[in-house]
Amino acid sequence: MKFSELEELFQDYDAAKYSPDRIEVHFGCDCGCSGDSYTEESWDAEIDDANESIVRMVSFCNLYGIEYDGML
Repeated sequence: MKFSELEELFQDYDAAKYSPDRIEVHFGCDCGCSGDSYTEESWDAEIDDANESIVRMVSFCNLYGIEYDGML
């Protein structure tokens, strides 16, 4: 693994903390949470990207014998 790949892994994981479903944004909601600014496709893409970043981090931790205690 290159350092740039490691850096990207951590940046993507950090960004996953702010995926809409983790910061109290509700899809289609017009209360001001910005849930109405997503299309179904963009919402799903955001959630999928965040989940994939978490899976990649869990795999990284497993590979290097690091106990994962982060986001699920």
